[in-house]
Amino acid sequence: MRAVLRKLLSVVATLVLALPVRAAPRQGPLITLIEENDDFALNGDQHYTQGLKISYLYSDEKTPDWSYSLAHTIPDLGMDVEMPRFGYSLGQNIYTPKNIRSRVPIQNDRPYAGWLYFGMILQRQGKQGGVPVNDSFEVDLGFIGPESFAAQAQAWWHTVGGWIVPKGWGNQLNTEPAIDIKYDRQWKFATESHGVGAEFIPNAGFSLGNVMTYGGAGALVRFGYNIPNDFGPQTIDSLASPTGDRAPRTHSFGWYIYAAADGRAVLHNAFLDGNLYQRSPHVEKEPLVADFKTGLVLAFRRFDITGSFVQRTCEYKGQPRCDRFGSITLNFTF
Repeated sequence: MRAVLRKLLSVVATLVLALPVRAAPRQGPLITLIEENDDFALNGDQHYTQGLKISYLYSDEKTPDWSYSLAHTIPDLGMDVEMPRFGYSLGQNIYTPKNIRSRVPIQNDRPYAGWLYFGMILQRQGKQGGVPVNDSFEVDLGFIGPESFAAQAQAWWHTVGGWIVPKGWGNQLNTEPAIDIKYDRQWKFATESHGVGAEFIPNAGFSLGNVMTYGGAGALVRFGYNIPNDFGPQTIDSLASPTGDRAPRTHSFGWYIYAAADGRAVLHNAFLDGNLYQRSPHVEKEPLVADFKTGLVLAFRRFDITGSFVQRTCEYKGQPRCDRFGSITLNFTF
């Protein structure tokens, strides 16, 4: 009997030792809060007027087995994949015409629209030819139309602030279940000496769905002191999701300034084209759109704060003035 037990324990030990072992945990959970508003850039209450997004990435050792397998099943496109990360997001975007006092539809301005969504995020990092690389996958599911609660959110905020409550939400886009699938790859080229560093981070990707369908590419440059080991700040509409550091920080403080440009060739934009399968207000969109961003990041041991200014080229035919907005991002690592 003892011989049988010894043999059984030997077999179990062999099987355990033969199981694949993941890398030791390198990063704790990451919470990111992004708030965007046109008032931050003194643009007035119009067009893309408000966006809020919160995301949560699990720590490395909490990556679910199915997402770990998926990250290694998706073609790596030349990247040596390291430990992936998985997380969730929740967000809401609000869009209005310039004239928010009118109760009737405005034919030559973008329609009222809201987008409320819940998302799942999968990230994987590694190297491609010795260059650090980050892949971001995100699937957002939600509703366009009254179920986005954009009208209620804006009315509440304007009431609290003592501003005029928009009158035309009865003309918003119709109810439409919506999906947005995003993918982006970033490459990082960096140089550093005595804490002072500069980095160049190009990216390319796409968005598919009845919310936004487009292909995009861009680049970010940043310069500063004790630059975090991440892939730079993102806005709500960025194809990439925030990454955070891949290892605990050794410096108590760092900072950097950055400038970025992103261009996209747009096939479908629900907030300009209107509902996909119903008649609704719409305008004729511009097929090529670009964002120009600049900002400052203060990086502490456990959190970052980012202030950004975004200038967007005109998005529809006859738009009298191109839009701009401000973005504030808070990252917390545990």
